[in-house]
Amino acid sequence: MKKIWWVVLPAIVAGCSFATSHKLGVESYRDLALSETTCAEQVFPFNQGSSCPSGAFDHFMIRRLVDFGERPAWSPDGKKIAFLDKDFGNVYELDVASGKVACITCNFAHEGFLRVHYLKDGDYLLLGPKKFTSDFRSRYFGTGFFWMPADRSAPPAWMGEEHYEGVAVSRESRKIAYSKTWFDHPYLCHSRMYVAEVTPQGKIVNRKMVYWSLQLIEAQDFLPGDRGLTFSRYTPNYDALTLDLARGTVINQSKSPATEEAEGLFPDGTFTLIESDRHSGKEGEMDLDLYLLRLDGTGKDVRRLTHFSDTPDQKANNPVVSSDGCRVAFMKAVKAKDWTKAQGEGAGIYLLEFYCCGP
Repeated sequence: MKKIWWVVLPAIVAGCSFATSHKLGVESYRDLALSETTCAEQVFPFNQGSSCPSGAFDHFMIRRLVDFGERPAWSPDGKKIAFLDKDFGNVYELDVASGKVACITCNFAHEGFLRVHYLKDGDYLLLGPKKFTSDFRSRYFGTGFFWMPADRSAPPAWMGEEHYEGVAVSRESRKIAYSKTWFDHPYLCHSRMYVAEVTPQGKIVNRKMVYWSLQLIEAQDFLPGDRGLTFSRYTPNYDALTLDLARGTVINQSKSPATEEAEGLFPDGTFTLIESDRHSGKEGEMDLDLYLLRLDGTGKDVRRLTHFSDTPDQKANNPVVSSDGCRVAFMKAVKAKDWTKAQGEGAGIYLLEFYCCGP
């Protein structure tokens, strides 16, 4: 969801045109949204207290939860979704069962937030600038971490560590991963990926560089057991990758000339969600929809989930997976004229729920 390299590396971009003839074989592509099977009964595993193995379902339903907002995040217990109302905005929290929405930062002074996450114990990790100057400078040069306790008894506290774009947050520990790049830290000759921990008091400790690259990179999710990371690379192409933290090995999982950005990871680590425009034949236009990608290194098992971009100037992006693996929250976006908002402007939070056929 970044067009930065179009500006800073025009020569590279010129050599990375999209092959419009690129198609996936029939064997490797199933469009879950167009299943022709009729169910006598729709059985939602989450409602039965079950978990969902990723990639095991060929049915789902999508419904809108709220008609505003962007960048959702699931709470560890799967009961709440936190999200932003807008870029440099406030953080809201939705109770999924009741549909009630509350602003959780409106009573605190701040400069605006860009993302929100839950730590394993329910504390909030917020991303934004300590001091807002401009959309561009504050997003790419001033965004750092804030911590707020789960009971919201104290305002968001500045933690520092200015970094590039998003952060990976572990489901199993208080570990986080993030990158500092040559774009947001021009004195760096290469991008660096770090893993660190957030203490219960909201301090960043045990920071360790785990990977470096000459390309722009962004952390996304921890693999099961915190054994590795999914992350995205934006130069010279948009790719979804995995990093083995023990071995230091990196695998390009998407292997496509299209925009393929790693997003929500399923808890079993078999599949990740990606944002992709492979359906459009217009690489770089960011006509994004959601796909499932199997993390087997082949890039062949790719399954389209949404068709929001079939409507001009709309897209689906920023998907996150609940801890049970049965539900995906994502944002509907409309295209923005501002190139720094390549993900689009938030136009609502949606819920995708997998189900199977009953008798």
